[in-house]
Amino acid sequence: MKQLKSQAAMVMLVMVAIAGCNTPPSPNPEASSPSAESAPDASGDVDLPGDEAILQTVYDQAESLDLCDGFYQPEVAQADSRVYRLGDRALVELVCANAAYQSVYAYVAYQPDGSWQPLSLDGFYPDETGQFVRTSEGTVAGLATFDPEQGLLTVFSKARGIGDCGSLADYRWTGDKLALETFRYQECSDSPEENFVEPADYPQVYP
Repeated sequence: MKQLKSQAAMVMLVMVAIAGCNTPPSPNPEASSPSAESAPDASGDVDLPGDEAILQTVYDQAESLDLCDGFYQPEVAQADSRVYRLGDRALVELVCANAAYQSVYAYVAYQPDGSWQPLSLDGFYPDETGQFVRTSEGTVAGLATFDPEQGLLTVFSKARGIGDCGSLADYRWTGDKLALETFRYQECSDSPEENFVEPADYPQVYP
């Protein structure tokens, strides 16, 4: 299993300098406890804090909870992270670090009562026999885009800079998690110019 996780990390994070298993940490009670700022008012409505307040809550715990698996760059996070407001809750996109051709992300679900929870993202990667095995990681490297109207997160993870191989995954926001909808994977070729494949045309592994 250790060999599988090492191989998966190498595929997703080549030249990003990340390896190993990224198990999403569980926030301590203090980090995820409801805040008075987001408590329901007399009418029963919930007003989420402002974006900066939500982000600061995550920044304050990012290192102690190791949300970025040891690769947290505060200056990058504070410049590039953002909040997506989705009804009475929010999805926080924490940009952990930037590399030459892609970034490293962690995601947090912020609930109406002020609690929040780090999320994990599922994927499929070949083991030493070439069989695809499902994994779950607390961080993901790639180029991420989120469509709030559809609640759809798309992550193109390059295996190398020219972007001819790697994975393309779609995740659906359910209100408390990011559920994997589709996963495509393309092995790297020795002749990338001759065998270039657009990410949308990568072989589909899931479902």
